[in-house]
Amino acid sequence: MLFTRVLAGAGLLSATFLLIQPACADTYSVILTGKVTMEDGSAPPFIAGIERVCSDAQGSAPGPITNKKGEYSWRMDFDPFMMRACWIQATYQGYISTRQEVSAINATSHDPTFTLPNLVLSPAVPDPSVMNGSESNLPGKAKTPFREAMKAAETGKLEEAGHDLEAAAAAAPKAPQVWHALGLVDEKLERPADARKAYERALEADPKFLVAYVTLTRLCVKTNDWQCASQTADTLIKYDSKHYYPEVYLHKAVALYGLKDLAGAEASIEEAIRRDPAHKRPREEYILGRILEAKGDTAGAREHMSKYLELEPAPADGDLIRAHLQNMGKPEAKDTDPALLAPSLPLEVF
Repeated sequence: MLFTRVLAGAGLLSATFLLIQPACADTYSVILTGKVTMEDGSAPPFIAGIERVCSDAQGSAPGPITNKKGEYSWRMDFDPFMMRACWIQATYQGYISTRQEVSAINATSHDPTFTLPNLVLSPAVPDPSVMNGSESNLPGKAKTPFREAMKAAETGKLEEAGHDLEAAAAAAPKAPQVWHALGLVDEKLERPADARKAYERALEADPKFLVAYVTLTRLCVKTNDWQCASQTADTLIKYDSKHYYPEVYLHKAVALYGLKDLAGAEASIEEAIRRDPAHKRPREEYILGRILEAKGDTAGAREHMSKYLELEPAPADGDLIRAHLQNMGKPEAKDTDPALLAPSLPLEVF
């Protein structure tokens, strides 16, 4: 009887111990391997770091570094029931990286190794559509209105931001970022003539202020000023020796098409495609198709327009493009004449 009671007591203690113990997570380990490359597929000329970034701060962590070939290996523990999203990316000052999702690698097979797609590093360049809030080269009397303009813009008070930027520009007429910011605001307020003047003043202040060339080229294309777009694109190409803004070749092609220079347009758009191996700007294929169509190369036009629809299957004007493709070579094609550039989206300034 005593023995039975001891066993019962031991069982009760064991059950109690199990109840107060935390549940054991169903984790497993995987050795992740991969490679970091530059945009052209070559290994970086430096040692890059790898980091994990998660939707909750607890999961984020630094990882290994690459070898001279850009390769890395990381032993990582996974919990398939953890409610977080995680990805890994490469890190190096002055560059941005693509990401690879790693929330639950091999959750079903528990394979001890997994090779991820390449992480691609690109130069971190200023976004031409975003205001540069730096006050480093501003005189004291320009800093207050410029700072107030940034605050007003962040809250959507564009008229107020414009007035503050005009005051800042009057106090600092040789500060290109002030004029560029004013141009962005004017463009957002649908004042293209004022925006153009502001971008031009930014370039007068600093002829190598690349972002202003980009926004001015975009604006000239948008307003069908082909001569302005072509000339501004050429100047940007001259100064942009590191090719930070390869989109300029696309805009130049559109401008030359508008100027009826089909040979020049074809050469420019082919250069744009060559500098875009990841197809970040798939519209280039459609533009090439339209140029070839204008030159009478129907087969080539069909090939590149169809490739565009493969790369971007749901563009805003997709139905119009498909109808144009169907009617190509027929009189009905004139009734379906999509623009070279996709319908404009609202300008993202802030």
